[in-house]
Amino acid sequence: MRKPFAALFLFLLPLMAVAGQIRIVSDIPGATAGPTDTEVLQYDDGNPQWLKWGGTYRGVWFDPGDFYPENNGFSLEMMEWWFYQSPGTDPWDTSDFYAQIWTGDQNGPLVLLDCQLVTAYHGGPVYTYYDPPLWIEEQFWAICSTELSGGGWPSVLADGTPSGHSFLSDDFMVWECWNLGDYFIRAHGAYTLSFETTTWGSLKALF
Repeated sequence: MRKPFAALFLFLLPLMAVAGQIRIVSDIPGATAGPTDTEVLQYDDGNPQWLKWGGTYRGVWFDPGDFYPENNGFSLEMMEWWFYQSPGTDPWDTSDFYAQIWTGDQNGPLVLLDCQLVTAYHGGPVYTYYDPPLWIEEQFWAICSTELSGGGWPSVLADGTPSGHSFLSDDFMVWECWNLGDYFIRAHGAYTLSFETTTWGSLKALF
C-alpha cells in the first residue's frame, strides 16, 4: 500500500516546484519570532511553513500604522531577511540577491530608497543596515530581487498564516498577494510619536 502513495508524492513534488514553493514539514532551528520590541515590524508569526522561490521579486508591504497607530513616521535602521534551502528540491543557482527599500502603498512600490547586493545564508537571517536611517513618513516595501538568478533563488522562508502583506511579481508592475503565508522579512527601527501621544505619555509618567 505504500508504493502508490510514494509514487503520488514523487508526482506531486515537481508540481509544487513549478508553483515556486514547497511546504516545510519539520521545524527549522533558529527560525523564531525574534524580538518582541514594538519597534520591530514583523508580519510573520515565527513558525516556518513554506519555502518560496516563485516570482522574480518578492516583497513585504509595511504599514507602520499596523503596529503603532499613533506613530508620526518610522526611522528604518535595519532589515532582517530569512532564507532556507531544501536539498534536492530547491537547488539555488546563486545566493546573491538585491535587498531593496521602496516607498509605496499596497498598490506597489513607487520610489527606490536603497538597494544593496546581499548574500543569503541557508537556515538563518541576513541583515541590511541603513546609516543614516531611512526616514519613512508613511508606508514602504522591502523587496528581495532575484534578478541574478535563473529561477527565483535564494528561497525566502515563510510562515503559514497570511496577513495580506506578502507579494510577488515577475515584471515589477503587477503585484500578486501571496495567499499562503508571510515572508520572514522584518524591519527594525524607531517610531516618532505624535505630539499628543508623547504629551499624554509624559503626563502619565508623573503619577
